[in-house]
Amino acid sequence: MSAPSHKPLTASFTEQQLAQAQPELQKFWQQGLHQSFLSVDQTQICYSCFRHPAPRAEIVLSPGRIEAAQKYQEFCFDLYQAGFTVHLIDHRGQGLSDRINADRHLGDVADFQHYVQDFALWLEQHIVPTQQAPLLGLAHSMGSAILCRYLQQYRQHGFIGAVYCSPMFGIQSKPLPKTVATILVSLITTLNNLCGRQSSYFPGQKPYQDKAFAGNHLTHSPVRYQLFRQLYQAQPQLQLGGVSCQWLQQSLLAIKALQQAAALTLPQLILQATEDPVVDNQMQQLYQQKHSEQGQPCELVQIQGALHEIIFETDPLRNQLFAALNRFVLQLGL
Repeated sequence: MSAPSHKPLTASFTEQQLAQAQPELQKFWQQGLHQSFLSVDQTQICYSCFRHPAPRAEIVLSPGRIEAAQKYQEFCFDLYQAGFTVHLIDHRGQGLSDRINADRHLGDVADFQHYVQDFALWLEQHIVPTQQAPLLGLAHSMGSAILCRYLQQYRQHGFIGAVYCSPMFGIQSKPLPKTVATILVSLITTLNNLCGRQSSYFPGQKPYQDKAFAGNHLTHSPVRYQLFRQLYQAQPQLQLGGVSCQWLQQSLLAIKALQQAAALTLPQLILQATEDPVVDNQMQQLYQQKHSEQGQPCELVQIQGALHEIIFETDPLRNQLFAALNRFVLQLGL
């Protein structure tokens, strides 16, 4: 028997069509399963699932910092139309999941490992028991670091592959050298702890602001940018601002552990935004080189001209993303 043919992953709507497509996308979102669970420390973690009747694979989607799962309505619709079941999580401290301090706008975490533990519990209790097809990890930015640390620590993970979009395998520190920036973060965090101010904004970070499109460092698409800004305005509970000193220190420690961990053996795809001002592309290249040198399948594809949020970029840049994803899933036999 021949393998069933699947529709290629492609954009369901152009930027020009997105405004009129909003009712259809919102209806699709409302038809999903939206639930929550209590993590090991009793933090409520929210998640969503869009179960395809005949999935070629189940996408486990790990969003980036600040992001709510609802921001991914269009991308989830695209994935579903191509035959994928889609699972998404609101990481602790953002989206609809519990915030961990009184200032709801403060991007904070006590320990980066908490993200990984939440992710593991979500998989173990709410995805694997009803799994119908192979699991494929797909993540953006901070979500990529969470997915990667999970794969490194849970070697019996069951994933057949992982895709990292603009992964936070390093953080831009310009104009400071990386070493100086790391020492500065450690010093400020230590001083805050001594003063009893663990949950405070890192210098220069602020509560949520509704920033204009001009000069943004996330996407070249005014349509997609405005849509997620409108979402956060319509649902203020989703808003999240700058990071805490603790978040930054914990993230740097997690990145160091990620880069020093043993190479993974499952196929991995890194999608690098060449104009990314947020994460450190050089660290993505070092990660890929380490795997290649050890004979492990890890490909890096550059999305030429893209800013940080490739998934929410202009149509031509998203088309590069879809082309790379289609090649990867075909290589996996999906």
